[in-house]
Amino acid sequence: MDFFLKIILAGTLFFTTFAFAGTEPWAFSIMQGGIVVGLLLLIFSRRHLLVTPLLKPVLYTFGVFILLGLIQCSFPQTLLDKPAWYPVTLMRLYTWEHISLFITYAALVCWVPQLLQSSRSLRFFAMLIALCGLAVTVCALCFPNGEYIRILAGQRGGIGPFFNRNHAGAFMGISALVTLGYVCTSFLDYAHFAAHRRKNQFYLRQGFFILVFVGLCAGAVFSRSRGGMLALASGLFCFSILCTLFITRHTKTRLKGIAVIAGLFLLCSGWVITHMDSLNTFAGRFGGTSEETRQMLYQAAFDILQERPIWGIGIGAMPVVISPYLQTQLRQYVERLHSDWLEMLLGMGYVGFLPILAGVFWFVWLAFKRINHLEERKKYLFASLLSALLVMSIGSMVDFDFFIPAVAFLFFLVLGMLCSPSYHKGHVHTVSSSAWLRATVCIVCLAACWLPWHKTAAWRLRLFGRGFKAENQIAAYQRALAHYPSPRYALYLGTAYLNQSFYAEDKHQRDLLRAQAHSLAYQYLQKYPKEKELSRLYMRSMPLE
Repeated sequence: MDFFLKIILAGTLFFTTFAFAGTEPWAFSIMQGGIVVGLLLLIFSRRHLLVTPLLKPVLYTFGVFILLGLIQCSFPQTLLDKPAWYPVTLMRLYTWEHISLFITYAALVCWVPQLLQSSRSLRFFAMLIALCGLAVTVCALCFPNGEYIRILAGQRGGIGPFFNRNHAGAFMGISALVTLGYVCTSFLDYAHFAAHRRKNQFYLRQGFFILVFVGLCAGAVFSRSRGGMLALASGLFCFSILCTLFITRHTKTRLKGIAVIAGLFLLCSGWVITHMDSLNTFAGRFGGTSEETRQMLYQAAFDILQERPIWGIGIGAMPVVISPYLQTQLRQYVERLHSDWLEMLLGMGYVGFLPILAGVFWFVWLAFKRINHLEERKKYLFASLLSALLVMSIGSMVDFDFFIPAVAFLFFLVLGMLCSPSYHKGHVHTVSSSAWLRATVCIVCLAACWLPWHKTAAWRLRLFGRGFKAENQIAAYQRALAHYPSPRYALYLGTAYLNQSFYAEDKHQRDLLRAQAHSLAYQYLQKYPKEKELSRLYMRSMPLE
C-alpha cells in the first residue's frame, strides 16, 4: 500500500506541475482529488498515525487559518457596513474557497510524514523533486515563450508549463535547494560505493545531480524573475550558514565560515544595488511598471488595513475590495496582491495574523533545535529543506506563489518531508486511527472538495459557453453562475444578456434582456457595491426611455 501511495504522491507532483502549474480549476481539482484519495487510503490502511514535534506547529497554523475563516464566513458583511469588532468577511465565497485550500494542503502535510518515515524514502523523494525541477527547466528551455501552453491550451503563456515566469523561478529555486541537499548527502555514500567497487557509478550519479543543481540555478536566473533570483540567493546563503553552524564542529572554523559568508552576502548585496538598472534590463522590466504596480497595490492594501486593522476584510476578500483604493485603475482584474504575506495580513487583520506569525516562529525554533541533534548525514538534507522553505517565503513577499498549485504543492511537500519521523526519532507520538477520526477526516476532506468541484464545473461552462450561440451561451452562463456565484461570473452573464439585447429584433425581448442584465448587476452590487465592472454594467443596462 505504501508503494502505491508514493506513486500517487509522485504522480500528483508531476501532473500538477505540467498541467499548466495547476492554475486551471480542473487541474486543481485533480490535484486535490489525488491528495484526498491518498490521505483516505492511508488512514484506512493504518491503525496509528504519527505526529512529530514539527508537525504540531504546522497543524496549529492550519487550524488558525481554518477556524478564523469559518468564523468570518459566519458574519459576512458588505463594503457599506461599518467595521465590526468581531471577524467578518466581505466575500464569503472566496473565504470558503480559501478554507478548502487550507484543508487540502493540511491533508498533504499530514500525508507525507506517514509515507516518508526513513532517510531512504526522504532521499528518494528529494531525487524526484530534483528530476521534476529538471523537467521544468528542460521544458522552459524548449518553450521559453510559453509555446507549451499555447500549443496545448491555445492561450498565451509565460515560460515552460508556467503561465508566469516568477512562479517558474520560485519552483526552480526550491527544487535547486532540495537538489543541493541531496547532492551533499549523497557524497557520504562514497565509502559504500568504494567497498562494492562501484566508484564510477558514484561519480556518474554525483556528476549528473551536480549538473542538475547548476541547471536549476541557471533556470531560476534565466527565468528573469527578480523575486526568484533574490529568493534563490537567500536560500543558498541560508543553506551555507546552517551547514557552517550545525555541521562544522570547531568554533574557530564556524566563525571563519560565517565571516566569509557574511562578506560574500555584503558583496553580492552591494553589487545588486549598484547594478539595479542592469538587472532590470536583463529581466526585461523597463520603465519601472512592475515596481509601480506593486507599490500601488501595497499602498492600497495598507489604506484598507487602516480602516479595518483588527480583523481585516476576510480571508480571500481582497479582489472585491481593492479597486476603489487604487490610484490608477488597472485594465486586468486584480485577483492577487502580489504579496502573500501582506494579503494574509489584510484578510486576517493584526489580531488574526499574530497567531499565524507565532506558529511560524514556533516551527523555526523547533527546527533549529532539531537540526542541532541530528546525525551529520541527515543535517544536509534537513538544512536544504529549511532553505527551500525560505526560498518560497521570500518569493511570496513580492508574488503570490502560495496560490499557484504547482509551487504550493512543492512547498508543502517539502514541509511534510521536514516533519518526517526520520528526523524525530524518540520524539514521535502516535494517534489511533479510530472510526471517529476516519469519519471526521472523510467528511472534512469531501466537504473541502465541494466548492472546487463547482468552480471547475463553472469554469467549464464559461470556457465552452463562449463558442455557443447566444441563447445557449446565456444558458451556459446561468448554470455557471449557479455553480460559482462570484461577481466575475455575474459580470459574464450580465454582459451576455446585454450583448444579446443589441441583436434582439423584438422590442419586448430586447427590454427583457436589458432588465435581466440590470437586475443581475443591481443584485450583486448590493453585496459588492464598489465593483467597478458591475457598476459599468448597471449603468449600461439602464432601461431605455
